[in-house]
Amino acid sequence: MKICIVSVCYNAHEDAQRFLASVDLAFRATPGLALDVILADNSTIAPAMDIASRQYAFSFKYQKNDNVGYFPAFNKALASQPHGVEGYDFVVVCNVDLVVAEDFFATLLAHPVGGDVGLVAPGIFSDRDGRDLNPKMMRRPKVRKINFMRLVCSNVVLFRWYLKLARLRERARSRAQQRNRGLSATTTVRPPPMYGAHGSFMVFTQRYFAKGADVDYPRFLFGEEVFVAEQLRRHGLSIEHVPGVRVFDKEHASTSQVKLDFICGEHKKSYDYLYTHFLRDRP
Repeated sequence: MKICIVSVCYNAHEDAQRFLASVDLAFRATPGLALDVILADNSTIAPAMDIASRQYAFSFKYQKNDNVGYFPAFNKALASQPHGVEGYDFVVVCNVDLVVAEDFFATLLAHPVGGDVGLVAPGIFSDRDGRDLNPKMMRRPKVRKINFMRLVCSNVVLFRWYLKLARLRERARSRAQQRNRGLSATTTVRPPPMYGAHGSFMVFTQRYFAKGADVDYPRFLFGEEVFVAEQLRRHGLSIEHVPGVRVFDKEHASTSQVKLDFICGEHKKSYDYLYTHFLRDRP
């Protein structure tokens, strides 16, 4: 079994070191695994430590970029691999402000992935409240929702108020998920398929690329969940949520350092792209 992980770092080198240490621990606990890890560093400040020469049990590459963005850095890293993605059973893209569980690889490799699955959505558990950030999106967004978000992101003041309301909504969802945790542990009802998985840690299967789906999302940041969901939709592939494949997330440690007006502008560009390329004709 062979896996490639591309972890994208922006001015969070201590987080990157912690993430790589967790991957090293999980790798050592999984015999028979071949693992290539690329740290795609988009940072605008130099690391205080020498990350490039760090030694790990897995194959490690440090790739310094300009600040090109999340999926652009992912694609640049994949393009640097001499044999592309064809030889990997799984390809992962993720942030660095998280850690993987010690049994992460063992659980992933032991799980029987369905033949139509293009993406595995792991359990991404928030350090803040313990909830699983997956599923991210249950339904495909309607065009009026996309247009509403394009309007909100055209003004920083509107965007700031929207973020405040979104935080209140997330807290309500967290409380509801905690209330339902005991019920979900005893029920045998299969949950409905999700539309989009959380973008902070995505596990692409070999079938995703074999079917012709790609990860060539050109926007700097935001909207990756919808882009990947639309690729899956176009190629007849599904997402499988596997909470036992565990990741622990600090939630937005890197993006929280960026100015709000920049984040607002990048959200607007991403919504414009998704509207134009995927959702314009959606009712």
